[in-house]
Amino acid sequence: MTTTVVIPTKNESVGVKEVLPKVDLNWADEWFLVDNHSTDGTIEEATKLGFKVIQQTGKGLSNAYREGVELSHSENILFFHPDGNCKPEYIPKLIKKMDGGDYDIVQISRFGKNGISEDDTIITAFGNRMFTFLVNVFFGGKLTDTLFGFKIIKKQTFQNLRLDGEFLTLEQQMSIKSCKYHLKTFEIDGIEPKRIGGEAKMKPLYTGYALSKQIIKEFIFWSLYGKKKKY
Repeated sequence: MTTTVVIPTKNESVGVKEVLPKVDLNWADEWFLVDNHSTDGTIEEATKLGFKVIQQTGKGLSNAYREGVELSHSENILFFHPDGNCKPEYIPKLIKKMDGGDYDIVQISRFGKNGISEDDTIITAFGNRMFTFLVNVFFGGKLTDTLFGFKIIKKQTFQNLRLDGEFLTLEQQMSIKSCKYHLKTFEIDGIEPKRIGGEAKMKPLYTGYALSKQIIKEFIFWSLYGKKKKY
């Protein structure tokens, strides 16, 4: 199976210089950055390292995901972030597991038995675990991490899910719909290191509100209409 690695960026030059040199381009068939008009040298640094850079036409992380999927030429899409939160050495592990089994999604979990987040604060640690718990309770899942974006997914699966979430709500929506439609998901316990450079774009209060609203909306819609539909 073929894999495209999609790397969303916006002003991540520090991470790009430190993280992307650790990547082996032979791991996957296609690589490119979907850049949201960076002004700090991100594009120049990535180009020096041999990465293709595509300018995002829309705005936001979720839009970058969707644009990346549409522009890819592979069967599988792997989402990777060069901000230090994703360990490059997990990329071949994700690809190998996806190729070796009949899975729709394979993802890194920070909260499995051997997983850990070195980037969490008290607030984000509580929030990440709480929303994972809520997704499992409301939608019958058994996931240990529903908000981490380090994963590989079949391109056709991503497109079929018709994801319209924004920022972290897209990550959660993927998890919700994987539970709804009983997709075959495999979790690999892993470490989330601390962010390198750049600015964290997640605002806890706003994000918590958006995630809560999404769970309620997805559950009501699913209860009224979705359970009669098949993926």
